[in-house]
Amino acid sequence: MSEVHRVAPDLLREMWIPPHEMRQAMWSEGIFDRNFAAFRADGPIMGAYMQAFAAKIGFALHYEATGNFVPRRAECRCDGSQARRCMAVVCPQPIRQYWDARIMQQGKITSQGNFEYGWGTYLESPDVPLYYARVREAFAAAAFVVLDEGSLPFPEGELATFAPGDLVMPLSDRITAG
Repeated sequence: MSEVHRVAPDLLREMWIPPHEMRQAMWSEGIFDRNFAAFRADGPIMGAYMQAFAAKIGFALHYEATGNFVPRRAECRCDGSQARRCMAVVCPQPIRQYWDARIMQQGKITSQGNFEYGWGTYLESPDVPLYYARVREAFAAAAFVVLDEGSLPFPEGELATFAPGDLVMPLSDRITAG
């Protein structure tokens, strides 16, 4: 926790939910085990870090799929959010059904059920590659790598935008601007 506090000082405060609200939130999701806890994952600080993580996944999977870095003139438009929202809005099932979900494996140990990733062509814009990763049902990231922003099927500002080199800067501008 000290590392989280060092990197994002107010993140833990932003995520904290009072105990009675936490129980109500969990019960509404059908979770009654008192050994579990919930936290708020939709604040501006968490959102900025999730978007940066989604961009990193987009850059990494672009390299994995093509063997090339994202070109300097390109952009990575991404969404990193709760899995239900991301997969329903950005990567709905009709799009994903044409891909083979990939898992990590080392010997007999796999990430199956915990982590999957994949890539393909966005069906609405065949020239736009789409990359995604999902951690259980908790978090998902979808990233589009585009050379021409006009080819992106989402309006300007709907998804976070990162260019090669953006992630070497602190995220404070994205936190305060968002």
